[in-house]
Amino acid sequence: MTDSLGTILSGSWKYFTAHIRPILIASIIFGVLMFGLQKVLEVQTTGNIEKHFGDIEQMQELAERIEDGDEEAFQEMMDQMGMVGEEGELDEKALAGLASGMMGNMMPMFGLFFITMMLLTLVTSTFYIVLALESSQSAMTVFKKVPALLLPMLGVWIWSFLRSFAWIPVVGIIPAIIIGPRLTLSSVILVKEKKGVFESVKASYTRTGGYWGKIVGNGIVGALVVMLAVLVLSLGIGIVGSVSMTGAAIAGAILQSATTAYATIFIVGLSNTIIANPKASATSK
Repeated sequence: MTDSLGTILSGSWKYFTAHIRPILIASIIFGVLMFGLQKVLEVQTTGNIEKHFGDIEQMQELAERIEDGDEEAFQEMMDQMGMVGEEGELDEKALAGLASGMMGNMMPMFGLFFITMMLLTLVTSTFYIVLALESSQSAMTVFKKVPALLLPMLGVWIWSFLRSFAWIPVVGIIPAIIIGPRLTLSSVILVKEKKGVFESVKASYTRTGGYWGKIVGNGIVGALVVMLAVLVLSLGIGIVGSVSMTGAAIAGAILQSATTAYATIFIVGLSNTIIANPKASATSK
């Protein structure tokens, strides 16, 4: 018989608190890295805007004047941006060139940011899955096992996506809703049983036969519990933000990583109880 939702939630919390030291170390590392990436993007975006529009503070002042009904402020803003022709008319070609130039500069930066964030998410998820399965009290011991798992874990993510969500534009969202939850165990099987990418995804689909409702129901309730906890803790971060915006941003990133840790431990607990209690329909496949 599978564990109840309450048992999984309480067991996940006990595991989380019992391994708070490696979780805290990892949360600080991942949180600071996440904050750093966001800060780099912010600085690069601000620099790109200033390159095309001029001084941001001056532009904000002009925007406020425009909101207050100052008709001359709009003309001043267009002059500063180089959008006014020789006869004082709006230069549409210059405006199109400005938009094209901004997009050309921003797209590579956003692409690199997206790839880097995905890599950080992959490392974070892999770390917490290994920690949840191997019960280590040493963050360094877990970190050493992560690199060898990154490519297989990425393969599981990609294959799971192709098996479920990639078909949405073709056949709609219903297959994704049906198949997606049944691939939840894939990453756990990959690490726990050391199976290959395709075998892990296939095993997840097979072993979750008859458990779609439990996975979805437990997942929704678990997500609501995590969201409530984050909401309460965010109030404290808001107090920190009144003193230091940077401190609040870093604390928020660390909280996000710690939340990922608990959510991962919960998913591993749910996966373990399903793996340990296969239904007859699943074992016969």
